[in-house]
Amino acid sequence: MRAAVEWVASALLAAWERQESEGRYRGSDEFRALHIDPADALASWRAAALCDTPWPAELVDWFREWSGAWAAADLLALDDTERLVAALAVAVEWEPRLRPLVAALGDDPTVRAPTVGLAGELAGAIGRSPADVRRVCAAEGRLAWFDVVRVLPVAGRPSTLDNQLLASAWLVGCGDTLPVRWVPASPGVFPWPESGSVAPLAVSGADHVQHAECTASAHHADRAALVDEPPDVDVLGRLARTAVSAGAPLVVSCDRTPDPWLVDGCERSWALGVGIALSIDRSACWVPPPTWRPVTVDPLNVRQRAIRWGAALDGLGVAAERGDVATVAAEFLLGAGAIDDAALRVQAATAAAGPADLAELRTAARRTIWRDLATVARPGPAGVGWDDLVVAPPVHRQLREIAGAIGHRARVLESWGFADRPGGRGYHLLFAGPTGTGKTLGAAVVAGAVGLELWVVDLARVVDKYLGETEKQLDRVLRAAEAAGAMLLFDEADALFGRRGDVREARDRWANVEVAYLLQRIEDHDGVTVLTTNLSQNLDDAFARRMSQRVDFAVPDAGLRRRLWRMSVPPAAPVADEAALRTVADRFELAGGAIRTAALNAAYAAAAHEETIALGHLVRASVQELTKAGRAPTRDELADLAPLVTTARRAI
Repeated sequence: MRAAVEWVASALLAAWERQESEGRYRGSDEFRALHIDPADALASWRAAALCDTPWPAELVDWFREWSGAWAAADLLALDDTERLVAALAVAVEWEPRLRPLVAALGDDPTVRAPTVGLAGELAGAIGRSPADVRRVCAAEGRLAWFDVVRVLPVAGRPSTLDNQLLASAWLVGCGDTLPVRWVPASPGVFPWPESGSVAPLAVSGADHVQHAECTASAHHADRAALVDEPPDVDVLGRLARTAVSAGAPLVVSCDRTPDPWLVDGCERSWALGVGIALSIDRSACWVPPPTWRPVTVDPLNVRQRAIRWGAALDGLGVAAERGDVATVAAEFLLGAGAIDDAALRVQAATAAAGPADLAELRTAARRTIWRDLATVARPGPAGVGWDDLVVAPPVHRQLREIAGAIGHRARVLESWGFADRPGGRGYHLLFAGPTGTGKTLGAAVVAGAVGLELWVVDLARVVDKYLGETEKQLDRVLRAAEAAGAMLLFDEADALFGRRGDVREARDRWANVEVAYLLQRIEDHDGVTVLTTNLSQNLDDAFARRMSQRVDFAVPDAGLRRRLWRMSVPPAAPVADEAALRTVADRFELAGGAIRTAALNAAYAAAAHEETIALGHLVRASVQELTKAGRAPTRDELADLAPLVTTARRAI
């Protein structure tokens, strides 16, 4: 470091003498002495006897010996002129005694940073011209794009020769925190037979980590620098510098159509020798320019997922049975990055607790996927079985048939070859019926019977007022469900999949386009979906063809209502007379959800008066539920139960 600073100092003093001998300096020596004593400075720097040190050899040694940043100069492909500018900027930064000398050479006591003009003065020492300096200091050059040297204009001085040269934090060895993660290449999984220069890549399919592995393999690099989201324009060049300094390509993830400035920045980095790739999400609609090379990476198959699971667990020192690894690889359609994350979760859960079992592997896989699902959905009811479902016998039989069909999907689709037939691999159900008749509970029971997790889509997070956003959100939740092997429930689906209508204004057209897309996307979904509605007439007719089965849930009859009332009141609850439950079941036509609410409200009323749950509490709670539904009973309809309601009103 010191040798290079002394070389720069010697070059500056030589420029000083040259200015005086050629008569180009018009200031006064007294003015210069305010900043630096010429005689002392010359004596000090000449004593180093470095004025005749050959150029670039000394600086090359400096670049190689001092810090990782300078060692990267060869990888950045800096030429002698660029190295000179960088050396000048960093030498003045590290040696304060050079700043007065720089100010004296510029004949301006307020500017103590080197300028483009000053660098041009020194260029002759290495056989370069001032024009070469202006070229490398241009905005499109390596120094500016890679943020090696910042070229800043001076207020009131329009000439580019007066622009200041400031060493970046990275150049002086202070580091640069950037959102980069390093992804090792996997040539065994993604072989790339070609060699030589690689055009900018537009990689799609699979996940971003697999895209990075593929890109590293394409560039015959040991690893790739992966950025998880598009960076700001002023950060992209620094990311490219970080990647090329490590001898790695840069991969930028895009979950949407890339902005033009991002594409231009990637092309600029590639022109400067950086291996570059855009990792395009499959939901993004983008046609790469002709100079780009599109690459499609196939998702990992079952065997590759098992290999990835095994390698990830072995790398973390986690033991697991081979059969368990194969099972979890078959059950969860995870990409490379998700498997790596799941392996880390397994390691955290099994620290010093012995080998990981199948349950721990499954839990880690599920929680990895929950990260995506939880943004637009919530877990459905769990721990329910067939005994908890009170519906009419035909509905009960149909739900059991559905559970059997879902349980044998793999056999029918794969072994029997139905997957090759048109119509998709998904299994889609429509549950229709009034509110509270057991549609959501029925879906939860079916999911539990076949070993699937049920996730309820939150329409408030999916539906968006901006064009195209609803489709993106739906695509994201469906892909996450496919990877998790989860069952999706769209509650009140008529709000999302409404009937298409006549186009009377622009928003009608876009609404129809949205429904058409949702129809197609549901049909392409490979998993199990359940759509529930209490307004089936509002659903688009095209959904009928796309549904594998339709189940109609009706309001329960008196016999089913008796079972529902008995199940809604826990055994520990104090009931004055069991006949009271039968009475309200026979007299009030309530659905299961309303019965559960009425039973709870009756219990609250009894507890408030320190009483047991009696017929009066049950009747009043039932009347409240009917009133909420717009079916308030008259006195004649209540008949002998009317006094129980009116007495309570008088007490209030």
